[in-house]
Amino acid sequence: MTGGVPPLDESPFAYPNELFAKHAAWWEGRARLVSHPYEPALAALWLPLADGSIAQDDIDLTPELLDLDRLAAPPPESLATAVGGDLVPARLPYVRLPWLEAIAGCQIRALIQAGSMRTRPVLSSWGGLASLPERRNVGWLHALLDLVERMVATAPEGEAVAHTLMRGPADIAEAMVGAERLCLAIYDQPEALSALLAYTTELFEDAWREQAARIPRLAGGLVSWYGIWAPGTTVRTQCDASALTSPALYTARFAPWDLRTAQVAEYSIMHLHSGSLHVIDTLLEGPHPTALQVSLDPPPSAPHWRELLPTFSKMLDHKPLLLDGFLSAEEVDAIWEALPQNGLAVIGRRAQPD
Repeated sequence: MTGGVPPLDESPFAYPNELFAKHAAWWEGRARLVSHPYEPALAALWLPLADGSIAQDDIDLTPELLDLDRLAAPPPESLATAVGGDLVPARLPYVRLPWLEAIAGCQIRALIQAGSMRTRPVLSSWGGLASLPERRNVGWLHALLDLVERMVATAPEGEAVAHTLMRGPADIAEAMVGAERLCLAIYDQPEALSALLAYTTELFEDAWREQAARIPRLAGGLVSWYGIWAPGTTVRTQCDASALTSPALYTARFAPWDLRTAQVAEYSIMHLHSGSLHVIDTLLEGPHPTALQVSLDPPPSAPHWRELLPTFSKMLDHKPLLLDGFLSAEEVDAIWEALPQNGLAVIGRRAQPD
């Protein structure tokens, strides 16, 4: 898998073949990756509008309001991809927007000064499941794919493009019905919940395939938004809604759909949070997902990373693991020494200097 990587033409993004070979070896648990990127400071939401302006006030978004040309070439401070070290940076299709929730029919509210976007539930009762196909907003899907095509067309030779941030089936379902109704359905409406998750899983798969069909290969593979190259197709999926369940209920209700999204590509990374690692046993059992990523949340939202070292070591015994968080160089070194297993990757983000 690590041999035969074709050379790139000389360009600002002409990476050495050794770097791609190292990434391929990481997926096999035979290499380690590290980077110390700067992280742009949180700021007001940058939202270019089709009338030529930048949004200054909160707004309910529709696809036609967006300026896709400016979104295709955003200012560097608006990008979320990690760069430097062992990573391969990629252009990302405007990850601030919850594309899948919008495609599912949720109203999207852009909160400019808060620097975020929020969704409003689209299903008021479980009796509305039959109407889900009619609620799908294909305008948002077309806007996303148009944006991907524009980014590919304007990217310098050799620069990677990755799929946008895609929340997992249970996360999309939570946006569609609200957290309270999702939790109640886990117990009271398991069949309806399963039907909704089947729908959101299909939506995830369709959106990923449509993006992947438009993104050119880089040295025979593709790059995730973490900056990790894979020698084939790759997907980054997640289940933040796992925080709402016990391990047993996660396995019974959410895991089958998460595992489906992890099989849509040849290489998959499942995003988790350090405060919600109670579900990892299910994710470690089989070959999918191919790798795991843990965002290190600060205490008291989660245990300190030092307390989680035994859990991280257990994860590395089964699969490659990416740890990603605001870490000093000294903390990265400490993690590096405490977890000597191959398959470890650490992105130690730092605040951007003034």
